[in-house]
Amino acid sequence: MRYAWKSMALLVVLGLMVPLLGCGGPTEIVVKGTVTFEGEPVETGEILFIPTNGEGPVGAGPITNGEFSFIAPPGEKKVEITANKISDKPAPDGLPNYVPYIPKKYNTATTLTANVENKPENTYAFDLKK
Repeated sequence: MRYAWKSMALLVVLGLMVPLLGCGGPTEIVVKGTVTFEGEPVETGEILFIPTNGEGPVGAGPITNGEFSFIAPPGEKKVEITANKISDKPAPDGLPNYVPYIPKKYNTATTLTANVENKPENTYAFDLKK
């Protein structure tokens, strides 16, 4: 009798966990590729894959030496790319002044899109112009 409640508790816990086994959440896909601006690799920056329907998680990662690789769920995405460079003019406090140089049409007012297909890996090349 003493072990009966422990067995019952174990069955309840296992019963609650079984539905979770099939619910791994959205499939995550490796997205990778290159980003150039005016023909030159973007040295450092960030790239975001945002669901076009506004639902679900955002995939994002750093751009290093013109390359990126991160995980994103499948589906249609709008793509935002940002990068900064040191201005010739220092900041008011004398420290380096980092300024964005990627046009807004590639970030806050992006026109870029990508379809993340449900396959192990998707590769993209973004060649940005002024």
